[in-house]
Amino acid sequence: MYSHLEKAFNKYLTSETEIWLHQDLFSAHWWSIVILNAIFFVLLLILIDRYRIVLISLAFMVSFVICGIADEIGNYFDFWEYPHQFLVFTHRFNAVDFAVIPVIMTLCYQYFRKWKTYLVAQVILSAVISFIGIPLCVYFHLYSMENWNYFKSFIVSIILFIILKLIVDFVWKTANNYSPSRQKKS
Repeated sequence: MYSHLEKAFNKYLTSETEIWLHQDLFSAHWWSIVILNAIFFVLLLILIDRYRIVLISLAFMVSFVICGIADEIGNYFDFWEYPHQFLVFTHRFNAVDFAVIPVIMTLCYQYFRKWKTYLVAQVILSAVISFIGIPLCVYFHLYSMENWNYFKSFIVSIILFIILKLIVDFVWKTANNYSPSRQKKS
């Protein structure tokens, strides 16, 4: 049984790679993905708080991971798909989740330190992402919703922002509790 499934899956991967190599790679959609992600990554490099670079880099990495996990779950359950990909061998480097959403989440974390302002900002950003950004990606065929809608994206986006802040704040506070300078003060 598993041998049969493995052969079918390998055939699917081979077909997907062939389509990517001959139709997607260096196409207008592929270049759109590259340029969009490059713009947001450069934006992060320009706007990153140099005095808190470790914390903000941690926020970016956490947001990248949680967006990637959410994306894998959505792909697995056929909620959405990306018709064009930056790299074929991983869904984490797709049209939006590679840099755009993690950069937006990171900059929100950077600029809004207090929970109250962070929550307001992340609701606004989630609305912009879900009701403007995603429809644009759907229109330009960079994103396809199968069993999903914009409101569900809005709710999931809010949850991802909250998870980001919870994780990064927890890691940062825990690290500071065990820092050598704090140990000397005790």
